[in-house]
Amino acid sequence: APCSGSGTDNIFEQRFSKELIHKSCKAQEVLLRKAINILRPGGEMLYSTCSILKQENEDIIKKILNTGKVEIVPIEVDNEIPTLPTEIRTVCVQPTELYEGFFVAKILKK
Repeated sequence: APCSGSGTDNIFEQRFSKELIHKSCKAQEVLLRKAINILRPGGEMLYSTCSILKQENEDIIKKILNTGKVEIVPIEVDNEIPTLPTEIRTVCVQPTELYEGFFVAKILKK
């Protein structure tokens, strides 16, 4: 999904702003809702951003979960990959010298 890129070196660019985050969140929710509408029941999809911000990731997923149309499928992650804590069963990879940060959620349509 389009995002602010907060998990990448993008955070050091001038265009990185609260406005960019807000604009990204709006676009993410609209696109995710459309994708879920065309996903067949029993179908799975991945939602991913190169952001590590809760409002672009978990907050968007929580809104979608509240519709009752989908559920989260847990993703297993290698313990050697550094992750950030999440409140729901999603994965947020911590940016390091080896990895750029990103978020991923596996979604199942009921």
